Amino acid sequence: MTAAEQKARAIRFLENFNDANPAVFAELITENFRFEIVAGLPEFPPVVGRENFAASESATLRRLFPDGLKLVLEHVLCDGPLVVATASADTVAMNGRRYRQHYCFFLRFAGDLIAEGREYNDTNLVREVFLV
Repeated sequence: MTAAEQKARAIRFLENFNDANPAVFAELITENFRFEIVAGLPEFPPVVGRENFAASESATLRRLFPDGLKLVLEHVLCDGPLVVATASADTVAMNGRRYRQHYCFFLRFAGDLIAEGREYNDTNLVREVFLV
């Protein structure tokens, strides 16, 4: 896979956070895919497995953001099997609170599929919007 193809797949995966289509997630990740929101919040544990991630992440995104996450990618960099992307979102959460978040995503490819994902964000904002 070329770097351009890998970048395109990473972008498709990340932009699917807006559509939350489980089929799109499933076609882009490995069977033993692992995704972690690096926040240390027990309410958001790591998710392991293709079907588990595709179904649970899609359902969670739709529940937390009924009008969509509105994620906008800013920069996407590829280096070997690694992709790093910065992004932002400005939306309203299911509880009516504004959710204006900044992200850094780390994706690791194994062959043509994404094997690992990590999301770094403003943990305090997550806590204030969803847990208080």
